[in-house]
Amino acid sequence: MQAATETIDLTTSDDELDILNARSPSPKPAAMTSRAGRTLRPRLSENNAVETRPKRSLKRTVSDSTIENLDTTSNFKKRKGEEKKAVTIVVNAKRVAIEAARRRWIARHRHLFEPLLPASSNILDNVERELKDSTDKGAYIPMHQLDEQPKLVTGGTMKDYQLQGLSFLVWMYRNGMNCILGDEMGLGKTLQTLSLLAHVKENTTGPVEPHLIVCPLSVLSSWESECARWAPSFKVMRFHGSQSERARIKNAVRDNELRFDICVTTYDSYVVEDSWFKTRRWTYCVLDEGHKIKNAETGIAGKLQGLGALYRLILTGTPIHNNLLELWSLLHWLYPTVFTPASERLFKDSFDLSRGLYDLPFLTAAQDLLSTIMLRRTKATIEINVPPREELTVFIPLTEAQRFWTYRLLTRMDAVDLQQIFEEDGVGAGKRKSESPGAMDKGRQEVLRHLKEQMKSTKTGEKSQWKRLMNLLIQLRQVCDHPYLLPDAEPEPYAIGEHVVAASSKMVVIDKLLADILPKGERVLIFSQWTGMLDLLEDFMELRGIPYARLDGSTSRPRRALDIKLFQQEKSPYQVFLISTKAGGLGINLTKASTVIMCDSDWNPQNDLQAIARAHRIGQTKTVKVYRLICRGSVEDQMLDRIRRKLFLSVKVMGSDGSSADESTGFKSKELMDILRKGSSALTQNSNDMDLQAFLDAPISDIFDASRSREDRKEAKVKHELEQGLESAEDKKLLVDADEEEKALLTGIAQVQSRLFEGQYVPRAKPADNKQIAQEWHDLQKRARPDNIVTIGGMQFITPKQSSDRVQTKSIKPVAAKAAKKHEWEDWCVYCRDGGELITCQSCPRVFHPDCHGLTKTQLQRSPFIRCTQHACAYCSRGTTDAGGMLFRCQTCPRAFCEDCLPSGDMDAVGPTLPEFLLLGYGEKTSAYYIRCDDCRDRFKTDAAFRESWEGEFRETQIKVQAAQ
Repeated sequence: MQAATETIDLTTSDDELDILNARSPSPKPAAMTSRAGRTLRPRLSENNAVETRPKRSLKRTVSDSTIENLDTTSNFKKRKGEEKKAVTIVVNAKRVAIEAARRRWIARHRHLFEPLLPASSNILDNVERELKDSTDKGAYIPMHQLDEQPKLVTGGTMKDYQLQGLSFLVWMYRNGMNCILGDEMGLGKTLQTLSLLAHVKENTTGPVEPHLIVCPLSVLSSWESECARWAPSFKVMRFHGSQSERARIKNAVRDNELRFDICVTTYDSYVVEDSWFKTRRWTYCVLDEGHKIKNAETGIAGKLQGLGALYRLILTGTPIHNNLLELWSLLHWLYPTVFTPASERLFKDSFDLSRGLYDLPFLTAAQDLLSTIMLRRTKATIEINVPPREELTVFIPLTEAQRFWTYRLLTRMDAVDLQQIFEEDGVGAGKRKSESPGAMDKGRQEVLRHLKEQMKSTKTGEKSQWKRLMNLLIQLRQVCDHPYLLPDAEPEPYAIGEHVVAASSKMVVIDKLLADILPKGERVLIFSQWTGMLDLLEDFMELRGIPYARLDGSTSRPRRALDIKLFQQEKSPYQVFLISTKAGGLGINLTKASTVIMCDSDWNPQNDLQAIARAHRIGQTKTVKVYRLICRGSVEDQMLDRIRRKLFLSVKVMGSDGSSADESTGFKSKELMDILRKGSSALTQNSNDMDLQAFLDAPISDIFDASRSREDRKEAKVKHELEQGLESAEDKKLLVDADEEEKALLTGIAQVQSRLFEGQYVPRAKPADNKQIAQEWHDLQKRARPDNIVTIGGMQFITPKQSSDRVQTKSIKPVAAKAAKKHEWEDWCVYCRDGGELITCQSCPRVFHPDCHGLTKTQLQRSPFIRCTQHACAYCSRGTTDAGGMLFRCQTCPRAFCEDCLPSGDMDAVGPTLPEFLLLGYGEKTSAYYIRCDDCRDRFKTDAAFRESWEGEFRETQIKVQAAQ
């Protein structure tokens, strides 16, 4: 049936035409515009005169359905506007109620805030005044212990201490307060947070605004998987990816195509898109690993300040790191109206190791506040059924190469007598000549030959780069890990060999340790601060044929999730996981590892504790053994003294676990004893220490026994000294008697001297006279010049400007642009496994029939660039870039999957490339990882002919690969 129409008159009168004609003397009259905005032209007669005609009617038809649609759209917009206003009214009312509850809580706990604010501050007075003037009749809500978990938490049963954590979070939530969940790493802060969000949803009438979780990249996938496991009713949106992927997400949210309860994003993504996050309403903003904002002057902390969330929650296992100023930064984000910039100075002056400042009353006040607004539990204080960890600091001697580079860096001599440096280590002299040299001895000889060649070249050639590089402390720490971390220190041309192990005593220990535990089926985590050390460890793994995975700041999100998942599988392709301490020490779960090796120590001891907690956490069933490698008598040995001072801050501020005073005192004393006995050994050399030759010959068990003996001696000494103070008054608590020891430790200015080596101060080769001192001062003044920057191990430092022999950093020689390496293609269609006329994929060795691929002849002619289906996800069709930089491609079918569409559970991992692709000249690609998908794996089990066909191809490929090698 034809729709009815409505007639609209657009008329132009004759008078209007006359006026227009009068204004247009040209023989070709101009165009006219009607009142409706349409352009009209007058009709001309044969003599070009304007033809007069009667009034005319211009008609157009508009269907009833169009008018109805316009009306519906108008009503929809009006209704949406009214709904938005109603929601705004509700949100504002909720915000007012929350602020009133928050004022009541702060007024009740005024005594906790007052000692931490300047005496001139009137913030708390204003809070009480506003509370009195308010018409709100609400009351303070006391703590109530919950005995049931929220019904929306269905993935399992929460432990008792986790229910206590939920009770604390709910108590703070009902009182409108922001807070910190500061449980030690590995106690389930993620689950407790999800249970809080579930409680909010269950106990709120009407709609609930979504929650925002900001976390490090390393735990982004973990949050998604934990949400799916514990609270599957929540719709989770991951906000991360390339610019186009983020734009797609924002458009989908704007058009209501994507609805969510929880948005999970990274700190970097938040910084880039902070304006978008600030335009939306959030119920909770949760900062996982919240100590990321410990520096209030960083861009992350600044941009998070303006976020409009009703509540704020910080999750961190290490809220206190270096000083109390970092605590102020956290409090400033939680309570910006209370801890204003005016209070910052008090926190800065109360604990400063660089100036030896230690204000005990202020620390006690900070502890009192934290014990109320932060819930802190440790594995030692609760029953979690996780075996304890065993830590051992392994003191080892320096190798010849390490001592050589240390002396050269300290003395700046042009030549050094190798025999003089190494004579006490017995190189050559202590060697039993009757024995045939092993791989280690051959490696040492290779290193020594390389050092001699370097010495010869420095005598006559240009002064080597290490002489000019500044920041001696950084270089000496690198030498303790491996001399090859220094620029130009490795032999040229560089090739993987035994010299990589022989040059570093830490490599020697790792070699001995892995050879002892890997055959037992154990898995190992190795942490280092230096990515260059991870590179050398990769060389070592290749040398020994050990399968490994690596995670650092450059690892893409899908690759992180993949390697973690594969490492955690019962049948894992990896035995060792190499991890950057800062990039991989946050939030990830690697409980399949039972051994942790710390190649080096961070200035901040909390970073090391975070790293260790990757293995020692809920889910661990074995005793975790932690080995911290320290070069004896070196600069990193001295660092232990500085590190233990920082640990005192955590003990003083966070030592209370909410238990009784006696129990709390005992807990602190235990921690105090542990810190005191793990100090430096740089100035306490012992004749029983193992020398280099004995170290190289000894099994790993003897090396560990020697280090345990050192710790036992120090622990006995500490206990004796503390017990001496208790003999006159046994009723005094150990903590009271240890206060003087503690104060003496903290009030002294902690310094690490670069020139203190093996207990002796090493001077320069020649004493500096006044002229040299003046020249040094002149050089220091040139540091501000922009052309005096060099790069050491990926970090930039300022050096004095040189003249003709200016410092040149090691750089990669420019390589001329060349075409991409060609590869060959397979012989069989990826779909039907048959030959014939095949189309080649333009990006990989796959081939296919046009019909199998669904291509017509027209499409073939119009599409010069055709790729197979393994370059887009089979489910969501996202390409590699939008999928995070990696797709998981099946070896035996044409499908590929992004990390979101990858089936859950264990996977059959093949590797970063296929053996058959290697034979075709197609190597590893960071954008792909090959697996066997679930469908193909099931077909292998049910279709014998299919399985035998593929297994025959696998055998042929393996034979060809072995022949090619």
